[in-house]
Amino acid sequence: MEPSSLTTATLHPSVSVACLNCRDKHVKCDGNVTGCSRCKTLNLLCYYVPSRRGRRARPSPYPMLMVDGSPHPGNPSPGQCSSAAFSGTAAFTLMPQRVTDGLRESDPMEGHWLTLFYVHFYQAHPFVPPREAFVHSAPPRYLIDVMKFIGMHYLPAHQLPDQSGPLKEAVQQSDLTLEKVQALLLLSICLHARTQPKDARECLAQAITESLQLGLHYPDYSAEVEMSDPVRAEAARRTWWEIFIIDALLAAVQVEGILHLTVEPPDVPLPRDADEYGPNGVASSIREMDRQTYFHRLGDYSSAAYRVQAGCILRKCLLAGQTHVTEEGVDALDATIAAWFHRLPKPKQAILHPNGTLDEMMFQAVMIMHCASLYLHFPKSYLLGFLPVTSQIFCSRPPDFLSLSMNPQMHTAKVATAAVKLAKLGSLSTSVGDHSPFFVCTLVLSSIMQMAMLSVDRDEAARTGRQYLALNVGILRSMGDIWPIAAVSTSRIQDVAVEVETALAAQPREVESDPFGQPTLLDIQELDLSLVTT
Repeated sequence: MEPSSLTTATLHPSVSVACLNCRDKHVKCDGNVTGCSRCKTLNLLCYYVPSRRGRRARPSPYPMLMVDGSPHPGNPSPGQCSSAAFSGTAAFTLMPQRVTDGLRESDPMEGHWLTLFYVHFYQAHPFVPPREAFVHSAPPRYLIDVMKFIGMHYLPAHQLPDQSGPLKEAVQQSDLTLEKVQALLLLSICLHARTQPKDARECLAQAITESLQLGLHYPDYSAEVEMSDPVRAEAARRTWWEIFIIDALLAAVQVEGILHLTVEPPDVPLPRDADEYGPNGVASSIREMDRQTYFHRLGDYSSAAYRVQAGCILRKCLLAGQTHVTEEGVDALDATIAAWFHRLPKPKQAILHPNGTLDEMMFQAVMIMHCASLYLHFPKSYLLGFLPVTSQIFCSRPPDFLSLSMNPQMHTAKVATAAVKLAKLGSLSTSVGDHSPFFVCTLVLSSIMQMAMLSVDRDEAARTGRQYLALNVGILRSMGDIWPIAAVSTSRIQDVAVEVETALAAQPREVESDPFGQPTLLDIQELDLSLVTT
């Protein structure tokens, strides 16, 4: 049963079974398995799971990591938590599935790993409750362990054993709750960043299925919870929209990625800013935001709301790239992307604040919009024939076909511009560890497009493209200290760049007199440039 609030209520059921909604609110349920009367009245999805009351508690199906070591004093960060506190030979013990008193006092490092999660990863994906509320909400053990596992990635020089399998099993075997959906979503992001795309897609698909069973896509779900627990209600809204965004990102960057959600965005209220969880009123829906911004009527929308809007536009561009969309359709989407940037309020345009901090939600929103432009224009550009790799590229999935265009030069220029702007995002700050792992994917994509442009026009690329390619590789190397996906990509992109440069040097200069008139400048079949297989 979900802990819907910090208050205690007494349940007096009149029947032997109750749906999740009634159990969560501690109200009577008529037990109608086809849909209880209360859920029908409130237009909620009525869902039943077997009760475990009276049963013996099951141990967690995976071992918990117990670490010998003491907490490091001071503000925890990747450079301040001793890597000696973590060891691949640490002892293991079985722990119960749910805790009722927050963190375990017997494990002094548990709080530090969660701190690493909140200081670094949470800034990019803030859909679980803030730390203080989370600790006091009696979270399930499996969710704590998933968050700890993510936090461990920020330890310096870590040698992290792969616990993803046991963690995944523990989450999948748990009861249907909001926390289970959040754990699955966290695992999906983490597994993708650990170069486990198949497992990432599986966790995302299950998170989507169970979020629909819970009814997170209904506005009434968060509205009802809001009355008793506004923090939980906001977490539910953020969880749904995070699923919506991650679904689009995985479909964009993974070789075998697909859109699981193909319906129109529902009217779930948009998320608030990252530090706003209080009962300050419910935000508008995405449809209302689109209506307001259509005529540049700027409302007071959060950075997270603009990130959601960017995710919706990316989905449309992905769908356009998968079909033979008309030139008029591409032009309309291109206008939508351009208008999005023009109508951003002045405060939202300043991603980098005067104190040096970044608005991570706006950072991702802009990142997603540049990706949308790239995927929209790439099928109609010249670049597929110049790509240094044709398939099996982790974090870069070119379409299977070229779509004819009357003006391919313009589309090629749009792709090149988007690739450069993605690289420029990385120059906003030299501290890149707090960025989403998906920023790695966009940099890989940008790098591949830079190398394609190098093949198209080596002189122009020599003046601009090489600098941005070098910037991308540098950022990937830094993020490679945290996420395996960046570490793997760095060395292989460098190898690709060397092979492209070598192949270009062997080509006669006369070939470049009309680069767009040539089918290819390189024999790309001779290059084995796959980054990561799926």
